[in-house]
Amino acid sequence: MDRLTSMEAFVAVGEAGSFTRAAVRMRLSTPMVTLHVRRLEEHLGVRLFNRSTRRVDLTEEGRQFLSYARATLDAYATAEMALRPGAGIAGRVRLDVPASIGHSFIVPALGAFQRVNPRITLDLSLGDRGTFFRVDGFDLVIRTGEAPPSGWKTFLLGTTRLICVASPDYLERHGAPSGPDDLAEHRCILYASVEAPGGNPWQFGHQGKKIRVRPPAAFTFNDGAAILAAAREGLGIAQNLAMLAQEDLRAGRLVEILPDFIGSTLSVVLMGAPDRIALPHVQAALSFLTQRIDWNLDTD
Repeated sequence: MDRLTSMEAFVAVGEAGSFTRAAVRMRLSTPMVTLHVRRLEEHLGVRLFNRSTRRVDLTEEGRQFLSYARATLDAYATAEMALRPGAGIAGRVRLDVPASIGHSFIVPALGAFQRVNPRITLDLSLGDRGTFFRVDGFDLVIRTGEAPPSGWKTFLLGTTRLICVASPDYLERHGAPSGPDDLAEHRCILYASVEAPGGNPWQFGHQGKKIRVRPPAAFTFNDGAAILAAAREGLGIAQNLAMLAQEDLRAGRLVEILPDFIGSTLSVVLMGAPDRIALPHVQAALSFLTQRIDWNLDTD
């Protein structure tokens, strides 16, 4: 069988965690993808996946081989482009972005990205996991307020800050807090993560002092867009990134409260491993993300 196709099938299953989803991605039947992977395992003499009725997980050998297989496929794509320069840059770029930022900034730009890079497939992962260390398997990641892994290159997209917001309806019914301590008497909508399932504390700065409070949670979400939607419905006070709330603030759907208690300022950065960024298709995606998207992160 075509060993290159078998390698593509292996990578697709490894990234999708499913033979069925890999088959959809490759536009092959599931039995054909299964056959390609089995023949590759026979050729290598190792088991690449642990299979069960519910899960497909990479073995230790499979995890090691995955990075080499990706590099091989990338090298082939680069060589093909060198022989067919008029065909344009091609390849698959795996990008991981917090869901709220992805929906607000990346998804609206996908049409323009496709027009500029018609042969590049952008594999976009959207999720607010609350855990930075999940960068394996991605070419590029966007994060706010987090340091990059060792050796990764970073590109500053802008800065934003944490602000507290509420709907005019909520403020009419419950009034506005005059300080962070007053939040204990209000209904609050918190961001929950794996590390803080009950909701992350809120941070403020006032007269040179840092203030940290954990307001009572009326609701918790692990998605910034859901937090803003709940705040728009008048369900409570929320703390969120100004870059995500700016349209609601301009339209009057939300009102900033506690403006004298400044929330943390956070850097919004795009990151990638140097060996991945050097690839032409990843470089093309990086250029588009840094130069063609209006991040508009004005924190004023």
